[in-house]
Amino acid sequence: MKALISSLLCVAVVVPVSTFAADLARGKQLFAERCSTCHGAAGAGDGPVAASLPAAMKPRNLVTEEMKFAKDDAKFKELLIKGGGALGLNALMPGQTDLVEADLDSVIAFVHSLKK
Repeated sequence: MKALISSLLCVAVVVPVSTFAADLARGKQLFAERCSTCHGAAGAGDGPVAASLPAAMKPRNLVTEEMKFAKDDAKFKELLIKGGGALGLNALMPGQTDLVEADLDSVIAFVHSLKK
């Protein structure tokens, strides 16, 4: 019985870690494809499009700045799905309505990993 409990605990610890690592890789890929032109490759709000935007429309620095709307992951997911304009934020941030739940979670995990 002890061996079974020990094995189950080992699986419970190992599975989320390997899943999380895969999620980060997928999140990084999606971020690079969909977010980096504004937010920059490292999330500092310095993507190639950001330089041409007026100050009021600059993308958020995801590394150092607090989120305005996405105070928790549920709100973050809502922002990703609906886009900025639908929530009274930057209308240039498009909604990502084609992403499945796992992809949204992956992007969120990646953005969280950018915080210093």
